[in-house]
Amino acid sequence: MTLQDFDAARTVGEWVAADFRLANVFSKHGIDFCCGGGKPVNQACAEKGLSLETLLHEAQDARITAGIGEQYNQWALDFLADYIANQFHPYTRQMLAQIGQYAEAVAHAHGPAHPETVTIAAHWRQLQGEITAHLRDEEQQLFPYIKQLTQAQAAGGSPPPPPFGSAQALIEQMGAEHDEVGDTLGEIARLSNGYTVPADGCNTYRALYGFLSEFEATTKKHIHLENNILFPKTIRLEQALADVVR
Repeated sequence: MTLQDFDAARTVGEWVAADFRLANVFSKHGIDFCCGGGKPVNQACAEKGLSLETLLHEAQDARITAGIGEQYNQWALDFLADYIANQFHPYTRQMLAQIGQYAEAVAHAHGPAHPETVTIAAHWRQLQGEITAHLRDEEQQLFPYIKQLTQAQAAGGSPPPPPFGSAQALIEQMGAEHDEVGDTLGEIARLSNGYTVPADGCNTYRALYGFLSEFEATTKKHIHLENNILFPKTIRLEQALADVVR
């Protein structure tokens, strides 16, 4: 692997889709690889005042030194959908409820001195409802249809039209929902000053910010797998099967 193998005109999301180990390189420099993963790498570097050569060297080092891990881009589409549902959805549901409890407790105890905690709790209540509905739509609509697509491909046929119109239409809606989640998590990070606990913060305060930081990182990976791998491949497969029928 040489530096020439990295095409800076391709998007951040495409780089990480090709090799998940590059996520750490982008995160190090504050470059969003999930919701903002549609930016070309050279544009993302320019916006951060980062030398493209520096990023290229770090990307090459990451691919050489990192151990073998999950090559998500090589997985079958239905397997990846199952992985996401089993690996990320239970965690997300659990943490939505747990963080919600901590957020309300911190807002109640520290709101007068730290009004941003009240705003964070309000953001989280809204986020809980939005993400819960999003997960339900994936599990009940999109993911079962992905399995129908892969089965149809194996059988050389075409699945019946889904009740939601098309995978592409539903995915466009879900991509917009991902953007909203990313914006809200970014606002919470800003309000909390990067999850910095104030000097008078109690242990519940520390737990809240610790869990929020962990949740943001995990959710970025979750969204990346969908936005940059699962969703584009699903759209391409749906279109390919439709072309076969024609």
